[in-house]
Amino acid sequence: MNDIKKLYCRFVTGMTVELDIKPDTRTVLQLKQQLAEIINLTSDRLYIGFETSLLEDNDYLRDKGITDCDTVHVITSQLTEKICYRNKK
Repeated sequence: MNDIKKLYCRFVTGMTVELDIKPDTRTVLQLKQQLAEIINLTSDRLYIGFETSLLEDNDYLRDKGITDCDTVHVITSQLTEKICYRNKK
């Protein structure tokens, strides 16, 4: 049973999406797929961060300490590529 009902997904741009979590959403990949349904990006271009770490697709939300009404951070692959490029200079 999933007791996470809602998460706030904050993008680097400052936009925050309030996401009602489906009962079967338990992993980071499932969260990314659900989020991709409402934004104009595919789930493979999304990265989810919580507190100080980037989460893997197979991580379970509860195992990472994510609880109802928490805020997770969303990074897109395009932005990640730009950050990596800047750091190489």
